[in-house]
Amino acid sequence: MARLAAVTGATGFIGRHTVAALRRRGWEVRALVRRHPIDLLSPYHRLELVLGDVDDDAALERLVDGAQAIVHLAGLVKALRPEEFYAVNEAGTERLLRAAAHRNPGAALIHVSSLAARQPQLSPYCDSKHRAEAKVVALAGDRPWSILRPPAVYGPGDLEMLPLFKAARLGLVPYPATPGAKVSLIHGIDLAEAIAACLDRQGARRATFEIDDGAPGGYAWADLIGALGAAVGNRPLGLRVPRWALAAVACGNARLATIDRKARVLFPPKVAEIYFPDWSCAGDRLEAATDWRPKFDAWTGFKDVAEHYRRAQLL
Repeated sequence: MARLAAVTGATGFIGRHTVAALRRRGWEVRALVRRHPIDLLSPYHRLELVLGDVDDDAALERLVDGAQAIVHLAGLVKALRPEEFYAVNEAGTERLLRAAAHRNPGAALIHVSSLAARQPQLSPYCDSKHRAEAKVVALAGDRPWSILRPPAVYGPGDLEMLPLFKAARLGLVPYPATPGAKVSLIHGIDLAEAIAACLDRQGARRATFEIDDGAPGGYAWADLIGALGAAVGNRPLGLRVPRWALAAVACGNARLATIDRKARVLFPPKVAEIYFPDWSCAGDRLEAATDWRPKFDAWTGFKDVAEHYRRAQLL
């Protein structure tokens, strides 16, 4: 009998890779979606779909009913108001856990959080991710669970890093002027495989795991600029951006949002996250607990993404 995984956030960038990784390992997938895909060639037409969102208790109960595993990926990374982060990231996680407790108390749970949860004092986003993790620990009950904390995630299907690739091709890459800053990364395919591996191995149970691409101590910005250049066939220079300059841009975005009502990643609270000096982590504990190993570092991963951008005529 095929194993069934219930997945929130399945249609997002990480979700699409996770669905593919689960299916490669023999899982059937039931996905929570806001609407049915229009494209008849979409892979989601081959999945069991539940219409709804993380604020819909009935949909969440239908999602988890009878599943052997629950993968919680849904989350908010940009919002017009701070309370929106808490409504989705914290309260949405609590709703899912309560639905699972009522309908399926034995299913394993993988909660995909963020390395941002390690520094809740920096912003409402960071705090909402930290609070969501606390909900998992408090409400998971006797079910097996794992929390994954990925750093910055990139890969095919992600457009957030496209401006950096374009800047590298033009020869000048802006980066935050934080002395000694270190940043860890993970490719979306590697993260998806780690999620699937957690479900397949009993070692990754009732624990929180940071996860990265294996670069010891993370990357300095000089390393990342070099990897970007190699990916686009250029040797770009780095442009140090002082905090006040990025803060001015963030304030401008906030003012613009009062007019067009569009959320943007770069609002004033995000500046503290960007200039925090240590976003490095290590995934060795997860590697020890599962059969997972990262396949991409920054150089091979950026080349992979650049090729996808070129095929999509974005770069």
